Amino acid sequence: MSSREKKIAIYLYDIRNRNVGLGEFAYQLGTYIANRASELRKDYGIQFIFIVPPGFESFFGNEVKYVVYSKGLRRLYLRLLFKVDLCHMIHQLTGLKYMRRADTNLMTIHDLNFLYEKQGSKIEKYRSKIKRQLDWCRRVSYISYFVKSDVERVFSPDDEGEVIYNGVADLSSVKGDFSRFNLEKGGYLFHISSLMPKKNVHLLIEMMKFLPEEKLVVVGNLSTQYAKPLQSRISELGLSNVIMFDHVSNEDKAELYRNCKAFLFPSLCEGFGMPPIEVMHFGKPVFLSTLTSLPEIGGDCAYYYDDLEPEQMAKVTRVGLLDFERDKENKEQRIVERARSFNWETCSKKYIDLYLKILRLDRI
Repeated sequence: MSSREKKIAIYLYDIRNRNVGLGEFAYQLGTYIANRASELRKDYGIQFIFIVPPGFESFFGNEVKYVVYSKGLRRLYLRLLFKVDLCHMIHQLTGLKYMRRADTNLMTIHDLNFLYEKQGSKIEKYRSKIKRQLDWCRRVSYISYFVKSDVERVFSPDDEGEVIYNGVADLSSVKGDFSRFNLEKGGYLFHISSLMPKKNVHLLIEMMKFLPEEKLVVVGNLSTQYAKPLQSRISELGLSNVIMFDHVSNEDKAELYRNCKAFLFPSLCEGFGMPPIEVMHFGKPVFLSTLTSLPEIGGDCAYYYDDLEPEQMAKVTRVGLLDFERDKENKEQRIVERARSFNWETCSKKYIDLYLKILRLDRI
């Protein structure tokens, strides 16, 4: 055990919204660490301090301490807050940014999507913001090797950094109401996302002109500026084999995964890519773009769109579906095994190992 208590602060403000990826990240990391807090205090003399939003002062139990963070008190937190040995900002756009009274600041970077989504002066605005945070943070972690290479290309940070893949929840035991969708089991291709331009759903719709024998189901926020023209385009093309649904519950999402024929995700920009792994827990074939982090996710268990041209995508999809049916049982097993490798226990343990390494407690 260490001769002096070490204090580690973790910014978990995003726990307020578990319906988004960062909220799930905060929940899973906080839960795992809280469950091991007593053990880590006994073995290494570590006291964990969770920085949480109002109303979450006891959310993770009594083995950790809490500090309620208000963005209105930002200056207080930056200048006057308690002294800690390590502060972990769990993403690059935290309200806290860094703690001046931390011996070491660690920042986890999830993506540099602003490079691909923003235009003009907004790119420089976000670039400058992240550069300032990197200057303050002595240590960096990344959620994929693609993100690491992107950050090194744009910012050249001093710290080599470590890649720690996110975990993804296994929804295969979750039950919902599939009957309400009026779909045939195993009779449709599936896509779910936030329906933003980078998701390339418009290409999937154009692709369906060349796959009249298949049906495509798309789920997402139908009120976005990107989604509305998609619905118009479906009508223009007279595509009776494309159906769009608005937001669905986690339970119904699991049912749509369970009963689809395959999952299509030709995204332009993903720091990690959670939906493909979610559906892989069901043993379903996934069709991905070769861009950004997606090849890291799918590995040799996915089919890839090398050419994001609708007719070529249709050919890849048709050939891939036929290939999957050959030796289907073994392919399903390999897909499930790959999905299970992205789990929250492994992810959270690696963060704890990184904390110990940074504080040089791994040698005790």
